[in-house]
Amino acid sequence: MRMLTQILGRRFFATLILVLGVGAMSVAQFQSSPRLDLLTLHSNIFSNTRTIRVWVPSGYDDASQSKSNYPVFYFTDGIAAFHGRHLNVTASGLIKSNKIPAAIFVGIDNGGSTLESKNPGSDRANEYLPYPDDFLIPAVPTPHGSRFPDFLEQEVRPLVESRYRTQKGAVGLAGASYGAAVVLYTVLERPGTYRWLLLESPSLYIDNDRLLRRAVHFHQWPSKIYIGAGTKEGQGDGREMVDDVNRLAGAIGDNSDTCVVIVPGAKHDEDAWRSRLPAALGFLLGSDACPKRQ
Repeated sequence: MRMLTQILGRRFFATLILVLGVGAMSVAQFQSSPRLDLLTLHSNIFSNTRTIRVWVPSGYDDASQSKSNYPVFYFTDGIAAFHGRHLNVTASGLIKSNKIPAAIFVGIDNGGSTLESKNPGSDRANEYLPYPDDFLIPAVPTPHGSRFPDFLEQEVRPLVESRYRTQKGAVGLAGASYGAAVVLYTVLERPGTYRWLLLESPSLYIDNDRLLRRAVHFHQWPSKIYIGAGTKEGQGDGREMVDDVNRLAGAIGDNSDTCVVIVPGAKHDEDAWRSRLPAALGFLLGSDACPKRQ
């Protein structure tokens, strides 16, 4: 009887140790889920109110990461970045597969998505055009895109950096179409401020190629730049976009590690930008090589 009690006792403690061990392992392996926060920003610079979408990665809220700071990537057209390009899904997959480090991604809603907007298309163009677009209908003769760098640096970044653990000096900018034109303009206006630049189908033709003409004389580029475009953008044979992108890459030259991806048949739309996003982020934030020109 005494021997039976000892055997049962040993089994009990062995089972208890196993359960405690599994429990400890589960706690150690548990990570907080990624989350998307919606912040409200009233801009004094643009005199309107919009949503700033902040996505933090899995593990950000863990006690073990409370002193960790994260790179931050800012995207124009915040709604489209998350709903059209599935930025959160792409980022989660890349981080989980160790293609890129854990990072914070921020989507800045455009002027057409503000509470005060009455004409979304024109209001978006007003904030994203640093110079007039003579081909835009209806015209926006005196756009306010030149205010965007101040808006980003004086209002958006302070809001994000006051609430989240951001890594100093590790900031990227991204945009598509007009949204790419304004982030390129911001880089030109704030030399040496940003580490990464992602341009999709940038509107480089505005004001007689003024951004391209400025780029020729600019040298303090982000350390890594990705530029994507398709051969079926715009009117005619679509060569204007491809030619402009190649001109920009030529102007950047050896001042940055630049990746240019031209996709045959790709159009000027969210489907094209979404399909290229994983490779763009893998190149910029990770160690992936630039995809070969397709």
